[in-house]
Parts: sequence; structure tokens; C-alpha cells
Amino acid sequence: MDEKGSKGYTEYQKKVIRNFYEHKDVRLIQQLGEAVSNLYLEADEKKRDSGWKKIKKMLTDLKVHPNEVEYLTKGKNLAMISKKLAELF
Repeated sequence: MDEKGSKGYTEYQKKVIRNFYEHKDVRLIQQLGEAVSNLYLEADEKKRDSGWKKIKKMLTDLKVHPNEVEYLTKGKNLAMISKKLAELF
């Protein structure tokens, strides 16, 4: 118990956890790109609405200014999201 630290994690586990959170932005950008690709192909309106909600949350999690998030998602224009994605990447 003493060698694992106060929360029970080994040094290796602590490093893995730290790296997971340090690279959160990269994972979010990748997920945003996948969501945009899926929306281009999606025909079902309910799934498209759900996809736009996910995109809005991802942009918020990436700390994009709330006014810009609203502007990007209001018109549901995937080309604008794609440009922002390229800007983030």
C-alpha cells in the first residue's frame, strides 16, 4: 500500500493518467473530425440533430469562445466547422 501512494496508483499508472489528461485536446479534435465526417454521411434527421449537439459540446470542451460556438453551430454548416477544425489542428 505504501509503494502505491495515497490513492493506490503506481507511478506508471499516475503517468498514464497524467498523459491521458494532457492529450485531451488532441483526442477532442480527432473526435470532432469524426463527428463532422459522420454528419456529412448521415441522412436521419434525429441523428443529425444529435451529432450537432455533440459537435457543440466538443467545441465548448475545446474552449472555443461561446459566441463563436453559437455562430458555428447555428446555421448547421459543416463547411464552417471543417474550417474551424483545420484551424484547431
